[in-house]
Amino acid sequence: MGRLSAAFVCAALAIGLISGQRASADTFADIEAYVNDYVEMAAYDGVVLIAEGDEIVWHKAFGFADYGNSKPMQTDTRFRIASLSKQITQAAIGRLVDDGKLQFQSRLSDFLPDFPDARRITIKHLLDHTAGIAHTNRLDWMSMSVPMSLDEIIERLADEELLFMPGIDSQYSNGGYALLAKVIEIVSGTSYGEFIEETFVDEKYSSIGHEAAFESVSNMAERYAPGPDYGVRVTAETYITANRIGGGSLYANAEDVFRFFRDSHSGKVLEPDATSVLFERPEDGDVQITGRSPGALAQIYMNFDDGLTVVTLSSNSAWPGSFNSDIVALYRGENPDLMPFQLAPTMSRDDLQSFSGTFGMKQLGWTVNIEPHASSLVFVHGTTRTAFARTTDNEFHLPLYDWLCRYSAYNTEFVCRQRDRDAETRFLFERQ
Repeated sequence: MGRLSAAFVCAALAIGLISGQRASADTFADIEAYVNDYVEMAAYDGVVLIAEGDEIVWHKAFGFADYGNSKPMQTDTRFRIASLSKQITQAAIGRLVDDGKLQFQSRLSDFLPDFPDARRITIKHLLDHTAGIAHTNRLDWMSMSVPMSLDEIIERLADEELLFMPGIDSQYSNGGYALLAKVIEIVSGTSYGEFIEETFVDEKYSSIGHEAAFESVSNMAERYAPGPDYGVRVTAETYITANRIGGGSLYANAEDVFRFFRDSHSGKVLEPDATSVLFERPEDGDVQITGRSPGALAQIYMNFDDGLTVVTLSSNSAWPGSFNSDIVALYRGENPDLMPFQLAPTMSRDDLQSFSGTFGMKQLGWTVNIEPHASSLVFVHGTTRTAFARTTDNEFHLPLYDWLCRYSAYNTEFVCRQRDRDAETRFLFERQ
């Protein structure tokens, strides 16, 4: 699992990607093998798209769109794109600016005069996460299993104090994007979803849409997570994306993500002034955007110097953090330097007892249980029960996060890290 062929590693050093030079068939084969490793771990079900400039050079589906019914993934399957939705909301605001219906410096009070401190907050503040609006992910009243209307979300946000005065600090906020969704509704005279689907993206990016609570969307991938048995999927936890309206409620297929994001950053969606405000080109030419939620991982990499774009969409809760950047590296003929591993034989009863227990991790405030499950172990955190698979005598793989975890000599603690050799972050779990 996770091994790169020796032939590839040698060849990769000699290939190197320059503008306009398509990767070899061997490189595509190694990318496919890399992705299939995650499919076998039950940690990836999705679509990978690679493009040079405006041309798609590789577009492939992996895993299951419907695991329960053995329905394979298709390249045109729709995925929840989580926080990638924010860029589409930004562009929708840009369209209203282009149409002269608002300005980036317009005050929130122009549209929601009764919202607290609305005179201090501009549209640009909301776009830039500098408005001081609370992040709804961290608020007790926001349950992702119970639907909330946009008006109810706005009403609840109005009761929250600003985290800081607008413009003096920055903090990521889905609450700010809910307010932007409401501004779109007020200015356009239609719902956020209707504006996105019927007025803004229209036929050019027809797979993009807003998912209402409990809506059945055609050709949408079912949501899964790695289960307690290694390589087996379970249904992901309930997550009503409509409660993230404006900031995480949209869906799309891989090709429309590629076309829309590439067009937006290239000035093909908005007028030049709005494009320069919303999609400023970074100095190094690289744009890397990620969105994730239970049953969704969406990533896009774009480079405006050599024209490379890589889109990876998944309907799985697993979080292989370097997945998209590893594919970029493979395509460029570089070695992502993953730590290879194989699963160890089944565990004895004594071993199961020795590694089991309750452990605390102070960095994230987690308490987890490691429990026996058949002849293996399961990692339990809250309602999550996911495989904790032995690879060597005292090392385990956690597919949900793509962590390798190593126990201490007397199993009093274990330390986890990303499988990438260069990963610096370590998570210490101490026996309680």
